[in-house]
Amino acid sequence: MGSHQRRCDTETLTTLTKDPAICQVPPGEISHSPPEQPPLAHRNSSYPLTPGNTGIKKEPDTNRDLYSYGVPTRRKILTCELYNKRFDEIRHYLDRNIGLTLAERDGILRLLRIYAYYGRVYPKASQVADDFGNMVPGCSKRSFWRAIAKLRENGLVQVHNRYLHGRQISNCYRLDKLILCLARWLLEHGPRYLNLLSLPRELCNALHIANFWCWIWSARVDLSK
Repeated sequence: MGSHQRRCDTETLTTLTKDPAICQVPPGEISHSPPEQPPLAHRNSSYPLTPGNTGIKKEPDTNRDLYSYGVPTRRKILTCELYNKRFDEIRHYLDRNIGLTLAERDGILRLLRIYAYYGRVYPKASQVADDFGNMVPGCSKRSFWRAIAKLRENGLVQVHNRYLHGRQISNCYRLDKLILCLARWLLEHGPRYLNLLSLPRELCNALHIANFWCWIWSARVDLSK
């Protein structure tokens, strides 16, 4: 497994380092947290996830795409087992690296739990607040939307409005980049329960890129394909 990971890393970096848009960060300057003020051009740009641009696709631009959007089991990365067994570490990541309050964090944990089970996240904001309202003081629609705003600012979450027969229905929450960041962080803090052998090769490669924490903030990720 170790030699395979090193070989994947070497092949990926050989291609990626030829792209001048991907910078090399000196040791000690790599941050696990989102940039404080990411440039708009970086948030809107699209860099390849792996050689050949495998795994990257344009954001859904039709309501039909949004209505059916979901991540297949083999590409979810965050599984129910991983979510349950490393729950404390996931919660710690949201606290320390994303900077969410208690109420905001638990709203995002709810979204991650839905993703882990179904690979698609279409809840109503009111339902998320109601689920935690009795357990976490201050968890409300307002705190939920504050959390979403923080993650959207850093490009970790995308929110798309959906319509059916001309009427607006629940939003589509795409957590692709958040999932990739979380998986990398968990990998750095112990690979247990993270079954990389079951992932497609391009996702395994992406998780082992040496300059991951520099590259990820300017990448556009779609785990569905």
